[in-house]
Amino acid sequence: MKKKWLLLTGIAAMAVLTACTPTETGPDGLPYKVTKAKDETLPYRGPAPIDVDAMEAMLFVYRGNADGTELERVTSYADEMNEQVLVDKLIEYGVLEEGTEILSFEMEGDVKAGPGLPEGETLPASTSERIGYLNLSKVPTLDAAAEKVMLNCIAATFVDNFQLDKVKLLVNGENYKSENITQGDEDYLVFDMHYKNVEEEEEEESTEESTDAPAEAEVSE
Repeated sequence: MKKKWLLLTGIAAMAVLTACTPTETGPDGLPYKVTKAKDETLPYRGPAPIDVDAMEAMLFVYRGNADGTELERVTSYADEMNEQVLVDKLIEYGVLEEGTEILSFEMEGDVKAGPGLPEGETLPASTSERIGYLNLSKVPTLDAAAEKVMLNCIAATFVDNFQLDKVKLLVNGENYKSENITQGDEDYLVFDMHYKNVEEEEEEESTEESTDAPAEAEVSE
């Protein structure tokens, strides 16, 4: 009888403790689970949408260094990359004179296969050289050393951006001619100088050395 009394006393104590525990109840008096409301103000963590219209074209412009002994390649940006933008950049960096106009620019030859070609796709091997015909209203008159730098800046800028093999430079529709160089119908400009790579227009103070350039190319005279 004593053991049964102890058992009943324990059950009663547990009931008292349970009754003292606070419980969340709904309007009907029944307990319910409290759920945290979803925070609708959390930031969007998915990939940022791309605004194609706001994207700028990257291009490379070549200029002479302070000593006039080698080229510097500047990474630049524009709304689009075309021959007028390149000429404007060459004027901006002092390669061409203010007021220089581009009278025409044409290209011939097969498009070269290069980076960005979708995997599994190939282009037929080029059967002809890719040549750009650049007709300017004027070019600066310089001594022989400075002239070589200037011609290489023009050639490198157009070769690099349009994936050309060489450039035919015309001045007012005529073959390029100066006190140092006289070009004929079969003479072209090619990129034949080493260059130093400048990071970007906004970071021209920090440069990265580079000596990438064709080893055997030269300006036809």
